[in-house]
Amino acid sequence: MKTILDETRELASSTGNHYLEEAKKNGKKIIGYFCSYMPEEIIHAAGFIPYRMRAVESKSTTKADAYYSSINCTFVKHCFNKALNGDFAFLDGVVFVNGCDHSRRMYDNWRYAGIGNSFLYMFFAPHKLGDNALEYYLKECKKLKSAMEKKFQVSITDETLKESIRLYNQKRRLLADIYSMRNKKDVPIKASELLGVMLAVTAVPVEKAIDILTGVKKFLEGRVVSKPDEMRLFISGGCIEEVDHLELIENCGCVIVADNICLGSRHFLDEIKTEGDSLQAIAHRYLNHLSCPRMMGDFNRRFDYLLDVRNEYGVDGAIIEKLKFCDIWGGEIYLYRQETKTNNVPLLALEREIYGGGAGQIKTRVQAFLEKLKNKQATDESLVQASGADYKPKL
Repeated sequence: MKTILDETRELASSTGNHYLEEAKKNGKKIIGYFCSYMPEEIIHAAGFIPYRMRAVESKSTTKADAYYSSINCTFVKHCFNKALNGDFAFLDGVVFVNGCDHSRRMYDNWRYAGIGNSFLYMFFAPHKLGDNALEYYLKECKKLKSAMEKKFQVSITDETLKESIRLYNQKRRLLADIYSMRNKKDVPIKASELLGVMLAVTAVPVEKAIDILTGVKKFLEGRVVSKPDEMRLFISGGCIEEVDHLELIENCGCVIVADNICLGSRHFLDEIKTEGDSLQAIAHRYLNHLSCPRMMGDFNRRFDYLLDVRNEYGVDGAIIEKLKFCDIWGGEIYLYRQETKTNNVPLLALEREIYGGGAGQIKTRVQAFLEKLKNKQATDESLVQASGADYKPKL
């Protein structure tokens, strides 16, 4: 019998879906967007459906290779190759974000290639925090709002923004509830399953996403997928969207209980305030939510988040990943290596290509890392027992 997690897995594995097809038939427009710094509420308040861009179903980058060099990000190349193949023809527009130089240049190539989406927009998010950055970000929100109103002849009012904020806050709350279930000894959902849920709810109307998440939350009651002897891991990285990749890690004998990834905690942590000016509230939340390495000077806050969830979720070790040729995540890995040593957090750093194979090597390295964690745990237990104290596991 098909479960709701089977449904989300199907939605996660395809570019389009029947919910979008139905919405299109009813006259709804669909706007694709990149990056967790793009405010979905502005798109929704225009009466449209925000759609998180993804590279799922991509088999090669043959066409995109003519536009990018061999040392460019494979996530960007896979997405652009899909666009050249017409996979995103159902979109009425795409909002790009200056997440990094690789993704920023996709906007130029998209226009140059003449891909047929009618509305192409470049949204500039600041690369640092502070009052000046917030003022700049708010101006960008206003510019996006005006551009959509002009292009599609719609009106985005404070009332429609407040309704969008209400719905997306409800979605965030449900995701936070589901994620928090993993701080228990008996974990009810695997990270790979949760990634499938995230891919699903960022590709359907928010109202349907709320229904799906409500069903997932109910389905998880009393469910257990973890084993008592499994290591509990934290994972961080950019552009992690392959369910199979997380399954490979889990099948090595661990359970991923917390993260800092785009389609994870960064997507739902911190709700938007409902009082005051709506655009101001939106700008404040999106600029100040849990950051990724594109944000300069904010590493300490990101690392403090890891330390917090280590204590709350009983994390035994951390995995941090980067895609090849990603400079910002390369810098993040360097900082992680320094701080994890100081704070006694076992760390595994992985470099990989999205949809690029290398499963055997990744599996070997993860298995070795988990063996190291088990040996450390056994040593710690022996030392505690030798001291005459009772060994107390974290959970």
